[in-house]
Amino acid sequence: MKKILTKRIIALLMAILMLLLTCACNEAPSDPTDATEATETPTEKPTEKPTEKPTEPSGEENNGGLEEAVPEDRYYKVIYNVAENGKIEGDQAQTVKRGEAAEKVTAVADTGYIFVKWSDGYLKATRNDNAVYDDINVSPIFVSIDYEYTVTYQLCSNGVLREEVVKSAKAGEIIEFTPAAPTLAYTFGEWSDGTVTPDRIDGVSADGKTFVMNYEPLALNDVPTIEIDTADGGGVTSKYDYKVCSVSVSNAPEGENFEGVSALIRGRGNSSWTYPKKGFKLKFDKKQSMLGSDYEVKNWVFISNYGDKSLIRNMIGYDMSAAMNGLEYTVMHEFIDVYLDGEYYGLFMMCDRIDEKQGRLGLDAPISEDPAEMGYIIEIGMTDRQGTGKDSFKASRDKNRSYSVSFPDPDDPDFKVDVHLEYIKNYVDQCLAALSAQDWDKICELIDIDSFIDYYIIQELYMNKDCFWRSVHFYKKPGGKLYAGPLWDMDQGLGNVADLFGTANKETTPTTDLTFADSTYNKSMGTLWIASANTWYRRLVRNEEFIELLIQRLYECGPIVMEIARKAETDGTNPDSYYAKYAQAMERNFERWKIMGTRIWPNTQHIANIKTVKGQIDYMHDWLIERYFVICDYYGVPTDDLT
Repeated sequence: MKKILTKRIIALLMAILMLLLTCACNEAPSDPTDATEATETPTEKPTEKPTEKPTEPSGEENNGGLEEAVPEDRYYKVIYNVAENGKIEGDQAQTVKRGEAAEKVTAVADTGYIFVKWSDGYLKATRNDNAVYDDINVSPIFVSIDYEYTVTYQLCSNGVLREEVVKSAKAGEIIEFTPAAPTLAYTFGEWSDGTVTPDRIDGVSADGKTFVMNYEPLALNDVPTIEIDTADGGGVTSKYDYKVCSVSVSNAPEGENFEGVSALIRGRGNSSWTYPKKGFKLKFDKKQSMLGSDYEVKNWVFISNYGDKSLIRNMIGYDMSAAMNGLEYTVMHEFIDVYLDGEYYGLFMMCDRIDEKQGRLGLDAPISEDPAEMGYIIEIGMTDRQGTGKDSFKASRDKNRSYSVSFPDPDDPDFKVDVHLEYIKNYVDQCLAALSAQDWDKICELIDIDSFIDYYIIQELYMNKDCFWRSVHFYKKPGGKLYAGPLWDMDQGLGNVADLFGTANKETTPTTDLTFADSTYNKSMGTLWIASANTWYRRLVRNEEFIELLIQRLYECGPIVMEIARKAETDGTNPDSYYAKYAQAMERNFERWKIMGTRIWPNTQHIANIKTVKGQIDYMHDWLIERYFVICDYYGVPTDDLT
């Protein structure tokens, strides 16, 4: 028994020993080189892969697949063909190892001829093809020195050809070309072949080529640029007939630049249409966001501000409107440089229209059989002075003016004159009757007092002539009250009017004492213009409740007026002022329209005598502040904390 156990133990030990020997043999490398290759990683990948798969040795040469295959050498043919009228110096037929350089050769023209280029486009007569990776077969091209070559130069802006110049020369000569200096507000771009200097020197190798120079608009950091090209290149010629045009915007907020968008263009304006610098309206084929607007609409309006040499009376009025919470909606207003048919057209203010769309006035209810459940936009204006059109009416208590409806659209087949127009006419009559009767409860039931107060303050601050007879907008919400606004057309204010009624051809000052020759307005209120001339406000200011609210609001608006006035400073202390941001664009506008020092309607002579943009803005700034104090003094509003 013991013998059997001893044999089994010995057999087990032998098995363990054999196992250990086997493991040791498997772990040890058979060659030191094999061990190194197994542990090291290449530090750099080959920069180029062979064009052919490496050939692998077979049989014994393979050595178990442990040795790397070596690619075969590859050779290419490099042929430089002899051409007519010239020769080649150097080896014309070469065999070049892959990746290496060919020997240098030179194309030499015969007498009376000139080298143009190689057949692959290379322009130098001497060539040294480096790092050959393919067969090369080229020929030099020679022409007679009397050969006439031609080069075309195209001068463009906004992608539209403005001028084309074709120049010719003999092959032995060069063509020198300098494009015309850019017109106002343009700068040189670069040529289509990448040449960055405007001047060019071209030789016979440019034969038959066309080079394009794009003139680019000067981009100011704070002024976006719009380029408009009409289909006939004739600019804006009609207030009524649209033209097809292409529109591009640049230098705008991120995501708001675009190029070549289709639209229609026509002129706009009443008295401003007589100006050389004409306002216009764009109507895009599809709804379009502009300059970062948070909505898309088809129609955008461009105000020229030609008669306002400060350029910012509209801007200030709209900024003040936006700051006063009594006015629910202010039109978008941004400065933009306009380029029309390849020419700089000036600095404009771009606005959206007074519109019900996008819920901006909360009126976007469809035309209803019940007219009280609809929204309306009406304007006191002179479009139809008689008030006899399908969109117009005369109020029974305001027979000297007509009222027109711009929403709903009177051309809509569902709009009924005897239903919808008659309803809003009757509503206006009720409002005016309540004002005449001084029925405060009824007044508050029919009109929104807060909007009428804020609207009055701005118009009275401006002593705005237009608030007398046109550009006064009201809107009525579905099932709701009548609101004053939105504000519109403020360029004939802040002293920029020489023919204010009763003060014809006189200087309009903040303290102008108004006396009306017209018997209808002979109840002068001293320095108050809107309260004297506007039918609605002449009645409202006779109401004690209204005056009490007005005085409180005038006091509250003092800081707003002063902040707006600060934005109109030009002394450099406010980096956010209109002048600090837009001075370059303003100066350029008046380089295009040389009207400083001349009297442009409706300027007073005093304004005509001011010959600088800075002076124009300073005058308006002082006028605004003084006018605010005049109004506060009239109504007994304290202003000590503002001085």
